[in-house]
Amino acid sequence: MLAIFFSSLAMAVAGFAIFHIPKRRSRGPLLLLLSCLLYLSSGAVVFELAPNLVHLYVSFIPVVFFLFLPAFWLYHDATITTDLWCWKPSMLKHFAIVPVVLCLSIALALLPAKDFQQMFFASEPVDTPWLITLAMAFAFFLVVWFLLSCGYVFSIFRRTLAYHKNIRLIYADESGRKLNWVIITSALMILTWVYALVVLALENRLAHLGISETGVLGLLSLIVWLVAHNGIKQQTGFGETTEANTEIAHVIKAQAYERSALRKKDLQRIAAKIETAVAQDQIHLESDLNLVKLAKHIAEPPQYISQTLSQHLNTTFFDFINKARIDDARQLLATTDHSVLDIAYATGFNSRSAFYKAFKNYLNQTPSEYRANCP
Repeated sequence: MLAIFFSSLAMAVAGFAIFHIPKRRSRGPLLLLLSCLLYLSSGAVVFELAPNLVHLYVSFIPVVFFLFLPAFWLYHDATITTDLWCWKPSMLKHFAIVPVVLCLSIALALLPAKDFQQMFFASEPVDTPWLITLAMAFAFFLVVWFLLSCGYVFSIFRRTLAYHKNIRLIYADESGRKLNWVIITSALMILTWVYALVVLALENRLAHLGISETGVLGLLSLIVWLVAHNGIKQQTGFGETTEANTEIAHVIKAQAYERSALRKKDLQRIAAKIETAVAQDQIHLESDLNLVKLAKHIAEPPQYISQTLSQHLNTTFFDFINKARIDDARQLLATTDHSVLDIAYATGFNSRSAFYKAFKNYLNQTPSEYRANCP
């Protein structure tokens, strides 16, 4: 019954999310990703309530597995790119192996019921040349899929860390942009696959330790919830106008700029303009401020501002702006009786949690603790 519960829950969550995906550039990959999860999570329900469909369900699991990986990668790519993401012919390389796997699935689906039962559910080894061939092909693609999984997950993990670094070059607020949940989901995927292989290899011999097929469904349900919940609300990382995204792309690509790109007096001149924009114009109090808007305000290219912050001021846009906001917040906490939330909004933060996190990061205490310790 617990297996049916997990399966039904995961199906309901995935089905609900599919019909509530917002219209953004990552919609297509997310739809494919959730559809794969819906299929995989329906296993227990199919086995229990629709046994006549078990043969068909199991036969096409390999295809779904090989669609799942590129769907996850493409969703991640659509979320972090600075370009106007759309499906391109070059993306078909991620699905190159799918037609071959589809042939295997069709071969499995066309097996007589007796042969299918012997191949997947009988304790005796297969004994005909055709079944041996199919079993070896199935095992081969299982190993290939696991290796591809590791490759995709490593790539997603590496690209996510680089993306987190890049958003600090452009934005003063990471809310809704960070992809920590993708890293958690990726790690959970690897754990689930290893767990499933252990269950498959040992059958239910470790059931007394709680290691069983039900545990696989529980982990899969957690993955479905993470993808559905976060995928729907996740903002695209650089969701600006086309012109702004072009400038953002230049900033990111210029991270490897040479030290000689700007002379010392240019760095000093731009640094002075940045500091004036904060000290006199109070631009840091704008809650939607980003590097491109600051660049327009002081009439300097965004990549030069980023270079100046990095080389001359030894900081990032994110840290520079939030430090200025915290300095203002400290003064308001010490000299006024305004609420912490009012001060957070007045100094440019978009939420109480973002304010608390930044304050704690810079001063190692909460705003309330700081106010209580003020003379």
